[in-house]
Amino acid sequence: MAQCHEMNIMQVISSSRTSGAERHMVILCDGLRKRGHNVTAICPPGGWISRQLSEAGIPTMEWPMHGWRAPSTVVRLKRFMRENRVQLVHTHLTRATYMGYMAGVAAHVPVVTTMHTLNRDWAYRYLSRRTHWFIAVSRDLERAMVKRGVPPDRVRVVYNGTDMQGPSGEPERTDVRQELGMAPDAILFGVFSRVDEFKGQHILVRGAKEIVEACPSAQFLFVGHASPLHRERLLEIARRDDLEDRLHFTGVRDDVPRLLASTDVAVLTSVTEACSMAIIEAMTMGKPVIATRAGGNPELVIDGENGILVDRTPEDVARAAFTLGSDAVLRQRMGEAGRERALKLFTADRMVTEIERFYRDVLRPVPLPLLRSDGSETP
Repeated sequence: MAQCHEMNIMQVISSSRTSGAERHMVILCDGLRKRGHNVTAICPPGGWISRQLSEAGIPTMEWPMHGWRAPSTVVRLKRFMRENRVQLVHTHLTRATYMGYMAGVAAHVPVVTTMHTLNRDWAYRYLSRRTHWFIAVSRDLERAMVKRGVPPDRVRVVYNGTDMQGPSGEPERTDVRQELGMAPDAILFGVFSRVDEFKGQHILVRGAKEIVEACPSAQFLFVGHASPLHRERLLEIARRDDLEDRLHFTGVRDDVPRLLASTDVAVLTSVTEACSMAIIEAMTMGKPVIATRAGGNPELVIDGENGILVDRTPEDVARAAFTLGSDAVLRQRMGEAGRERALKLFTADRMVTEIERFYRDVLRPVPLPLLRSDGSETP
């Protein structure tokens, strides 16, 4: 729905892969455009995000963010802001924060940066407060930023939101299981994230033997980019218990909603998460979630209500997997509670509305400084 006062906004991200921050930016750009705002996206050449932005009808420029050509992008950003009268630049991820900030200062354009994960880089602490504002995607992340020196009045919490549609009819359980070589009645534990050390999939695989002993039809689905090294590491762990054929790697897929709909339980065993899009999407699709007690996860998953929070140990993950894998009624109850919670708190529409409101607050004329009784200005 178009607004009466549209804004001219630039979105800059320094990654082109498919992950939470990239999906967040695509959803945000699309939502802002549909509300009548002028949105231009800047991203690295090639990759998943440029295709998604193009399909959404977002004007996109693919400029180098790495290597010796990266400094030229700062100059181009500044020039584009001035020539096109950009009112606000919104940056995502650290490299884009530096580049967007430098260009924004030079072009006298305010900068908003979304913190998608806990980051100790000094860009999130010491860049000028006068023209720089922050969005934290969870309360946990907001607390960490303020503790590290970011003024509280410069941070606003806006949870991630998804535009993924919820379940419509029965999921294609049989088709997906047949495609992946599973039995039709298999209990499918799905992991929807890139496969790496930080995401902790090895914890789930180390607990797979105990899970299968308690739930013999268990199968494990990994959807997302998996480097050959990390994939082989997980397979090697599974081989020790003769469970290699229980692990299924799909790589990056365009039919994530279909795969998620056919999953029985979503699992996320990360070291920490700020506001996991994978958890939000699973909740939206009516799936119970097993997640670590880390970062913003407890703000999404209410333990015992829409999922189970666990420690990062194979034993704790296995216990939660057995609890949900062996009880279809419990899975349904938790899934329905998660969907209700997601539709209330974590929709794309709500996220875009809150960010749009923050933009307007940033662009609102700054009030004159108050004067002390001695005539000096308040800080």
